[in-house]
Amino acid sequence: MSTVFLVLLLIAAVVGANAIYARFTLVPVAFLQIAAGLLLSLIPLYRNFELEPEIFLLVIISVLMFNDGQNTNVRKLSHQLGTTLSLAVVLAIVTILIVGTVTHFLIPAFSLALSLALGAIITPTDAVAVSSITTKVSVPGEVMDTLENESLFNDASGIVAFNLAIAAVTTGQFSVMHGIGNFLYVFVGGIIVGLILGYVIVAIRIQLINMHVDTPSVIVPYTLLTPFVVYLVAEAAGVSGILAVVATGLIHGVQQERLRLTTSRLQIVMSTTWSIIASILNGIVFVLLGVSLPSVISHLQQRDTSSVAILVGIGILLYLVMTLVRFLWTQFDFAKIRAWDNHEKARNSLVLALSGVHGTITLAMAFSLPLTLGGHAFTYRNDLIFVAAVVILTSLLVPTILLPVLLPAKVDKVTPEDLAQAKVDMVTSAIHMIYARYGDTPNASEVIMILEGQRAVDGRPDRAQLNELFDQAYDLETHTVEQMVTDGEVTPQVAEKYMRVASQTRLQNQQSFGQRVILFFKFVVFGRWSWNRKARARRKAIHQIKTKGLSREQLIDRNRHVWDQMRAVEAKPYQAIVTFLNDSYATHNQQAVGIVRRAYDERHRRLSGTRDFQNAQNELLIQAFQLEYNFIQSQLATQKYSHALGNALYEQISTDQLVYLQSVNAE
Repeated sequence: MSTVFLVLLLIAAVVGANAIYARFTLVPVAFLQIAAGLLLSLIPLYRNFELEPEIFLLVIISVLMFNDGQNTNVRKLSHQLGTTLSLAVVLAIVTILIVGTVTHFLIPAFSLALSLALGAIITPTDAVAVSSITTKVSVPGEVMDTLENESLFNDASGIVAFNLAIAAVTTGQFSVMHGIGNFLYVFVGGIIVGLILGYVIVAIRIQLINMHVDTPSVIVPYTLLTPFVVYLVAEAAGVSGILAVVATGLIHGVQQERLRLTTSRLQIVMSTTWSIIASILNGIVFVLLGVSLPSVISHLQQRDTSSVAILVGIGILLYLVMTLVRFLWTQFDFAKIRAWDNHEKARNSLVLALSGVHGTITLAMAFSLPLTLGGHAFTYRNDLIFVAAVVILTSLLVPTILLPVLLPAKVDKVTPEDLAQAKVDMVTSAIHMIYARYGDTPNASEVIMILEGQRAVDGRPDRAQLNELFDQAYDLETHTVEQMVTDGEVTPQVAEKYMRVASQTRLQNQQSFGQRVILFFKFVVFGRWSWNRKARARRKAIHQIKTKGLSREQLIDRNRHVWDQMRAVEAKPYQAIVTFLNDSYATHNQQAVGIVRRAYDERHRRLSGTRDFQNAQNELLIQAFQLEYNFIQSQLATQKYSHALGNALYEQISTDQLVYLQSVNAE
């Protein structure tokens, strides 16, 4: 139970850091997650927290690598295959050898095998970490694609080299020829096993789709289990489980077109699920870094007070060595990146070198170091973890400072303001055309109500503006009901009952959070409102007199009759309010109008009861969405909208169409 609680706290820390980053993007999210981990380290439960190394490889690394593989653009990967292999395999091996040699020279206490293990740990780059520090700068597309492809395979290269080095540390023996042969067997064998398993798993999934067994409750768990199954099978065969997972992920990426033969709902659920899982797993690793750092530093200081300073210097030096090697590798065309001239080539090489950010895989491998060697505690485990942490932090800090100097600021192709305004125009056009074609028919009113929800925007509405709209809607409703009484459409008694409901709608929606809390205590703690006991007793007596002698069925009929009267009154004021809100709609009050409209729509749904025109309404809703598509096409044809803006709108319509049609069908 304590382990479950500890894991839940890790997830909560990730969520908290991500929530802060959503509002304050100046600091990379990785730093916020590390800070959250430092806070968790203050909790006594985490003082001796250890996560088994095998859990990192199986639960974290395998899942992340599979997700990276299935999201890789295979076409771009094939075009850059030479560059990718040069960076991810050849450069990774060269870097491991250089870092291992330098480390062994600087710290003779580290055997060569242990130094090479450190090189294998700190060599892999992390495209996710790169993305977190480049959100505000425009990285050349060729460079970013290269970084993403490199991180996919150099992770595997680093892990295979790391396993070989740890085996050498454990046994104390290492043969160059045996090491090369073992590397090829593990590397190539992992890819072959992954390809075979990938084809089998995809074939089964396609068969499930063809059999119409493609509900999220089946396909999503099936896909989530894939990296675990592939990893365990590959490890049992003695080959690289990580490379097998990557290969399986690539097969999923290649087969995406066939796997898209599923419902839109499943695609959205699948994409969202993987996005959330990858984000949480990446975040957990950085939180664990923050949790572990105080304990690691404490152990190092107990052994030697100068150890921490020395290891900080070693970590920074190794980062500089790796950055220099990366720069020279591309500058001397060992890995080619397209450039127009020597100046651009030098800039791309420098950006690629600085963007060699180390993150999740580096830290995960550091934590996967064995706790014991030969039955004794692994003496230098904390040293390696600390050096890896220094390299990670340095690789995050340096590009955060230097890349904004080297690269121009990122300019969004579509600003949130432009997208919001275009969506308002699109929905408004569809609403006007539906109203012109079908008028005030029940189907049209319901569809217009649904379309209104598309125009809502994020953020907090102006409270004064919101209250003013509710007041105006209530005044309009009062005037409409009074006119109905004058015209003899309803009796004064029924009108009075209806206006109580109308008044309640206004008061409930105008209350602030504090007022809602006070109202809650008035109802729950202090009794319903603050009237005295005599008033409550008097109302109870009147109610008993009115209902005396009535059976349960008669009381039900009486209540049903009251609600029927409410429905008869509500139709006309509701339509008046809808017309008023549509006429009042403008850019400056989108949020307030949307909230008021939803409040009255909800009351209308409650009072109007069930509907018997669902199929006709769905058909009309599909027409409305088609009108939105037509609007975008016309704007693109006249070049009023850019292609980027049009694509963004198309994507939102597709999502809205799925959500709204499902919600309507569920009613």
